[in-house]
Amino acid sequence: MGAQDEGAVQAIGSRRVPPDPSIAEAVGRHHSLATAIADLVDNSIDAGAGHVHIRFLSHSGVVDGLRVIDDGRGMDDAAIDRAMTFGGRRDYDEDDLGNFGLGLKAASLSQADALDVYSIEAGGSLAVGRRILAEDPTTVAELDPENVAAALEEGPAHIPGTDREHGTVVEWRSVRTFLSSSDEDDRAAWLADTVERIRTHLGLVLHRIIARGDVAITIDEFDLDARRPGVTRSVEPIDPLGYRSVGRRPGTLLRGRIDGEGFDLDAHVWPALQKGSPAFRLFGIHGGQYQGFFVYRNDRLLQTGGWNGVAHRNQDLDYARIALDIDRLPPKRVTINPEKSGVEFDADFREAVEASIASDGTGFRDFLEFAEGASRISRKRHRRPVILSGVTRGLSPALRNDLEDIVTSPEQGPIEIRWRTMRDGALVRVDLERRTLWLNSTYREYLGASTGEADDAPFVKMLLLLVYSKYFEGEMLGVREKDELRAWEELLHGALDEELERRSYGEETNDGR
Repeated sequence: MGAQDEGAVQAIGSRRVPPDPSIAEAVGRHHSLATAIADLVDNSIDAGAGHVHIRFLSHSGVVDGLRVIDDGRGMDDAAIDRAMTFGGRRDYDEDDLGNFGLGLKAASLSQADALDVYSIEAGGSLAVGRRILAEDPTTVAELDPENVAAALEEGPAHIPGTDREHGTVVEWRSVRTFLSSSDEDDRAAWLADTVERIRTHLGLVLHRIIARGDVAITIDEFDLDARRPGVTRSVEPIDPLGYRSVGRRPGTLLRGRIDGEGFDLDAHVWPALQKGSPAFRLFGIHGGQYQGFFVYRNDRLLQTGGWNGVAHRNQDLDYARIALDIDRLPPKRVTINPEKSGVEFDADFREAVEASIASDGTGFRDFLEFAEGASRISRKRHRRPVILSGVTRGLSPALRNDLEDIVTSPEQGPIEIRWRTMRDGALVRVDLERRTLWLNSTYREYLGASTGEADDAPFVKMLLLLVYSKYFEGEMLGVREKDELRAWEELLHGALDEELERRSYGEETNDGR
């Protein structure tokens, strides 16, 4: 017994007390749908997956479930029990993305009332499955192995384009955070926006890992009634420091030390002329909202901007971004939140950041002053003399951002560009009441559009916007405007007819060879 234990009341035994079922309400409460899915993808990557597929499950036109499917190592009985136990914690390797041992349960039950996990090991013959419910997450139900094996063989459990023999499927049932609207258009718009937000989030937080080719991530919707998947969308890397650097001052490498360990701050000022890039305007929001530190652990992005008490957010720092890898730092200096969506610096580390210096002798505060000066200069130079309607639907987030940055929107507000069947044969229609530029879906394929994509045919849509935007600047269409619209319709139809004739002639010529 050590001297510090003298006088202490001695223990005579111990017992393991299981967590109360209400623990589900205390963990994961700060997860969004995107961060929760990202936590599951982290687990798949740690399991050695080369492909992770996120699948929304729909029934009778309503999305009511989700699966995350991977081709990783899979799990046996012991491993899946550890994975499904609240308070259980596996041993993590130094390069694993997992950290707390709560990710699977906390992420899933923050979104859904029921969590099923099916898995089969590489080289194994027995499938295993478990289920926990949000109402009592401390009780783990064992699923029938034969039923699990059958579920793994069904179409909804397949990764498009692969023939996997091992891996894991995580399924959410009774998802509370999905849209429950009875309006079909609302549901379609929600799903399109949700898929885009998840693609952006995963492309951002895993951009280094995806860019290296370590993992491919895809997303689709599976119609359980028709038993077939929809269009597959890939997750592409989004580097928050990925600006074009030709002819620009490179980033400043600031170096600091704490507790005998060195750390680097890769500090950059984003070029103002590239502020329309999706890599700057993250999630469609002005990039100035994401100024500050981009913190990584094992190449997984944990924090997307923020100054962590080292500096104060202000407009003049809108273009300042600093990458920080914390792999070698003592955990007490930088604390990761359970959702892996932010970190905290302790007081000593904040001082170490302030004291960091570059090879030329300039320091952290010098970099901030440079960033502030660059921002003030860019605001003086920026002009937007062209008036053009903004677009809320029908163009990609990148093009919508370009419109916002390059042109001035009229007071009447943005419009939508959408497809629908027009039985009178019209190619384009201006709908002032709904503030929508309608395109005839009969000609969708001929205009180079991909069926099912809300932001398809971007070149054609942008050209039509340049022509038709001005008609949305008034409350009604006058005689002159109607005459112009009829003229544009005739000209466009003539051009389309000629295009179709040329295609038909080309096909006949090729057939005759």
